[in-house]
Amino acid sequence: MSTAFLCTTAVAALFSVAATANPVSVKDGVMQWQDGSEVALFGVNYSAPFAYGYRSIERVGVDHRAAIDMDVDHIARLGLDAYRVHLWDRLLADKEGNLQDNIHLQLFDYLLLRLKEKGIKVIITPIGWWGSGYPESDPVEYGFSTFYSKSQMNQSPDAIAAQKNYLTQLFKHVNPLTGKSYQQDDNIIAFEIFNEPKHEIKPEQSAAYIEELISTIRAAGVTKPLFYNTSEQGDDQPFAKALCNTSIDGVSYQWYPTGLVKGSMINGNMLPAVAHYTNPFAGISECATKAKMVYEFDAADVASSVMYPAMARSFREAGFQWATQFAYDAAAVAHTNSEYNTHHLNLLYSPSKAISLKIAAEVFRSQKRAEKVADYPASNSFGAVTLDYQQNLSVLNTPTQFFYSNSTQTEPKAVAKLTSIAGVGSSAVAKYSGSGAYFLDKVAEGVWRLEVYPDLLTLQDPYQNSSLSREVGRLYPAAQQLKLKLADLGKSYQLKGLNSGNTATASAADGEVAVRPGVYLLTAKAALAQKYANKVETDFYLPQPQSTELALVHQNQRQIQLGDPFSFDVDIGALNKPEKVQLMLRYLGDNKFTAFEMQAKPEVSGRYQLAMPKDWTQTGLLEYAFVVTADGKNLTFPGAATGSPQDWDFVSKAPYWTVALKPQGQPVALFDATLDRQNSLYPKDATVTQRFVADSSGAGLAMQLGVDSLENPKAAAILKTTLSADNSLLQRNLKGYDTVALKIRAVKQPEQLKFAVLDKDGIAYGTELKVGTDWQYLLVPLNKLKRTDTLMTQAYPMFMPVFAPKVEQGSELDLNELQQLQGIQLMFNQNAYSPAAAKGWHGVELAEVSLIQKP
Repeated sequence: MSTAFLCTTAVAALFSVAATANPVSVKDGVMQWQDGSEVALFGVNYSAPFAYGYRSIERVGVDHRAAIDMDVDHIARLGLDAYRVHLWDRLLADKEGNLQDNIHLQLFDYLLLRLKEKGIKVIITPIGWWGSGYPESDPVEYGFSTFYSKSQMNQSPDAIAAQKNYLTQLFKHVNPLTGKSYQQDDNIIAFEIFNEPKHEIKPEQSAAYIEELISTIRAAGVTKPLFYNTSEQGDDQPFAKALCNTSIDGVSYQWYPTGLVKGSMINGNMLPAVAHYTNPFAGISECATKAKMVYEFDAADVASSVMYPAMARSFREAGFQWATQFAYDAAAVAHTNSEYNTHHLNLLYSPSKAISLKIAAEVFRSQKRAEKVADYPASNSFGAVTLDYQQNLSVLNTPTQFFYSNSTQTEPKAVAKLTSIAGVGSSAVAKYSGSGAYFLDKVAEGVWRLEVYPDLLTLQDPYQNSSLSREVGRLYPAAQQLKLKLADLGKSYQLKGLNSGNTATASAADGEVAVRPGVYLLTAKAALAQKYANKVETDFYLPQPQSTELALVHQNQRQIQLGDPFSFDVDIGALNKPEKVQLMLRYLGDNKFTAFEMQAKPEVSGRYQLAMPKDWTQTGLLEYAFVVTADGKNLTFPGAATGSPQDWDFVSKAPYWTVALKPQGQPVALFDATLDRQNSLYPKDATVTQRFVADSSGAGLAMQLGVDSLENPKAAAILKTTLSADNSLLQRNLKGYDTVALKIRAVKQPEQLKFAVLDKDGIAYGTELKVGTDWQYLLVPLNKLKRTDTLMTQAYPMFMPVFAPKVEQGSELDLNELQQLQGIQLMFNQNAYSPAAAKGWHGVELAEVSLIQKP
């Protein structure tokens, strides 16, 4: 690890030349550089100097400056060029708004220095209002905003006076590491005044408050563009018009299209949710002259690596020039994902998502502002980008760049012209056995710089409740094989380690070498290594590993049927390859396990697979475990118990996994109220009441969904749910399944519903149903389902559309793709109710939805 701490005097000298003009100005609603070219910057929020970020890094015993060094290096490695954060003013000011020169301000100044060195541009939001506790309780704090509600901040004279004092002192503060104030630092291009303000006063009073803050900031010497946030106001048109009639330079927006804080991973295809960005103020002429930035965005609770490029595309279509994801996790604590559990992004601990963010940055810079794009799902291929949800894959393919978030069969457009390669997994130019990210950058003809990061084993759902004790991912700095096909390197290129402590040297055999995490110089000829070894960056940052103990991850399934193409799959994390991996299998009631040796999958180190043994044709409940033999010792999973279930004295540390093996043709569940309580994406607010009740017709639970009245258009949508991870259809034989069966009843009076299944693209195909008050099975032929409105998740901000954009092609469900169904949705058919019938409470209870073969 390289850690460079520059003395204050030396650093200040680096940036001693005062900026002669603002780096960015706004003209006709467009941010421009000094040369007249348009701004297009894309990056992240990151909060290591403040709040829980600060406390958690301290608790794991890592120096904050070292943590910042590492994270800024990784952020730059991803090609990101924008950074935004709201300051925690409660940590930086007293009750009167006097700026406090404390550790948080000092660390923020240090972060600004590091960002400047990497050319990552900055927008600062001075007022955050929030307490610094989240996800913990707020501590006792004495900053001015502690004493006021958010809406009082723009009403109370004392609150406004404190804000003005704080803003004046903050903007006159000189960063001792650069010798410049935030106005003078040309790496800081603009300011957003207040993070998510809440206005409950008249629009003209809001405008007066905003002008007062603008005047205060200008009087402090700030001439850079100023932005104001609208997220708490929803689609409040009068407020937006009043805001845009002030002297503000720009308006800031947010986008959380998949909602927030689900508490578990979203398993379905969420690409319909990001097909387009809806700007509710697009029709306000006064706002046309204001620049637009996205201060925060994320596809929260989504682990898939396809969302960020699609979001970047939609941002550019909507005319945005700045977008910063919320929030990049500090590597020192990213193994816990405890800072913001609904978000999870880090180069080391979510490498595929990180590479997709790198692709998104290229999209944001290359796509023209306000350029229209195709409607979904045609928009899965745009420009140089291809998105494939089923393969969990984003690809950027230009003549000079080839980036991929997972293994791909895509052929590069022009291999000989490539100068930059980044990926996870393998491709036509790089076959890699590890699971971490890697980067290849051409230095000269026959000379490439290689950067390799550790293998990752994701141990559990990272989107559960926050805890610094939870280990969601583990890094393994193991040796892996890398085989390159780059003509200028040839098949016998030389490898030389460059980062501190990396003394590796090797000659490739048929283009293949063994590599561990680090930085390397690859040269076609040995002489080139001497010429270029000192001309490339050698810094390389990794956190101290929390553990490198062998671990195994397996996703069990509830049930399968005879004839299903089912296999047992595991991922193993280890520093060295195990000698053997075995499946231990038995029927419930049997005493002994039968051992089967599993086969390593050559594509990725640590992945093992075994198809269901062909002679296991008796139906029943199967119990199973996996035994990993490493260093001559056996470990049994689940539980990592020493020994094997075949040992006479074996003691299991956890219950064995089970799977029900059923006869062919049995119902295949899409939804089970008893087992699928964590999969609902909708509802998430008070419009729909949701509770689980006893299914009076038999065992199990039913999900009761009710609305107070059907007069409100938003009351129509009552349920959207995805398939559970332990109920995947991908390894099922669904030939002959032609009907959906719903076990359902209306609660108070007969109801009119719209039911739909979601196809591989997340698009709804449905029909209308009449539901009585007695429990019944409603049978719906699949060939009767027609394309219908696709219900979205409840996005933030709340003005985002309830339904996905219309899809023109494909009016009928493809019955050959049932294995890729994503879930179901349910709505009241409001058109079937008279105004009188729509009044009052309406509700249904849903127990299960299954695919069946109609007799």
